[in-house]
Amino acid sequence: MTNKETIHSSIKKKEAAKLLKCDENSIKEKTLEEILADRSQYPIESDGWEYLNMIKSEVLQKQKPSTAEKILYFKEADLESIPWGFSKVNKLPFIDYGIEERSLLEYHPSQRHPIPYVIVRYEEEYFFILRGAGVGESRLAGRKGLLGGHVGEIDAVPGDIERSIENGLWRELEEEAGIKAEMVKKLEMKGIIKSNDDVDSDHLGVVYEIELNHKNIQSKEDELTGIWMTKGELKHHFDALESWSKIVVSNLVLSN
Repeated sequence: MTNKETIHSSIKKKEAAKLLKCDENSIKEKTLEEILADRSQYPIESDGWEYLNMIKSEVLQKQKPSTAEKILYFKEADLESIPWGFSKVNKLPFIDYGIEERSLLEYHPSQRHPIPYVIVRYEEEYFFILRGAGVGESRLAGRKGLLGGHVGEIDAVPGDIERSIENGLWRELEEEAGIKAEMVKKLEMKGIIKSNDDVDSDHLGVVYEIELNHKNIQSKEDELTGIWMTKGELKHHFDALESWSKIVVSNLVLSN
């Protein structure tokens, strides 16, 4: 039984309508922001909260069908040992993970999705992408950022979170920029980003750096535009970077 089916079976529509003083159809007519505001009136993961989270999931999937994909997630309580901000590390601690539909996990305060976030370098140049309005994560549209994305169910290796995330990393590199393993001279984990700023609150950034043996790559997706930049150019474009890119560039690129 899926999470949605469990919610439907544990909260009958009649009981939910009484609880929320509103029928399901009228709730679905609300905006995402209104549904989230209604959900915030209930204790996290209580029956009312879970019911509205299920409605939010359905609304999100209609707006962004890609959020129907199943992805890996961590419980926020299992990440307490990871400090806030940016931490330089070359290995992840063992963290148990679950798998669920992305639409249920987004805007969920007690869960966080791992995101491999990759510095792509060739000699003294760095590869960034400009995200268009139709990108999967609409909250990042219009910003320049590094390559990366969610770790899907297809990437999961039972009991091995590091390998699972690396599987997602290689898949995203090929999908977004056509980068394959034979093009990479070196791959290193560089750190972890844990933040609660806007879209960051849904995610845990796992930062890697790869060094390419040539720079003949370009964006493979219509809503992404590839850009190579030197350190000097990065300083000029710094204000246009998404929040994680600012953290990575400050701590790992411009500081060297």
